[in-house]
Amino acid sequence: MQRVFADEIDVLNAHLKRRGLNRSSRRDVVVSAFLGSNKHLSVDDLYNLVRRKSPGIGRTTVYRTLKLLESAGLAQALVLQGETRFERELNRRHHDHFICSVCGSIFEFSSDEIEALQEEEARKIGFRIEGHKHQVYGKCAKCAPAGSK
Repeated sequence: MQRVFADEIDVLNAHLKRRGLNRSSRRDVVVSAFLGSNKHLSVDDLYNLVRRKSPGIGRTTVYRTLKLLESAGLAQALVLQGETRFERELNRRHHDHFICSVCGSIFEFSSDEIEALQEEEARKIGFRIEGHKHQVYGKCAKCAPAGSK
């Protein structure tokens, strides 16, 4: 597998070993396709990517591999408009999402000001934040009518 994903592969190998699982060529194809994408992929999205390289790999293998990557801390599941999508997780800076309610496009953003405000509000009520997912729904520039707010 590609050295560019060396950290992820090391984490995955350790996770497989802890769970008593072996690497397989089919799983490696799925992992490589997932790690090579910078998109928020559904099972079907990843399955279609994998099928181009290895038509014999089934949807079940793709699904199980994504769940394995999630349990290893390498993928994060996001439920967006009723559909689960996965994105790379390891060593990524925290970010939030703008999601177009028309075309489904996803735009990532980070804001130190929003993070600080959340911490401040939590502190006021004695709440300890352990994590969050901020998803903002609306219309992207392509889908919003011209001149609308």
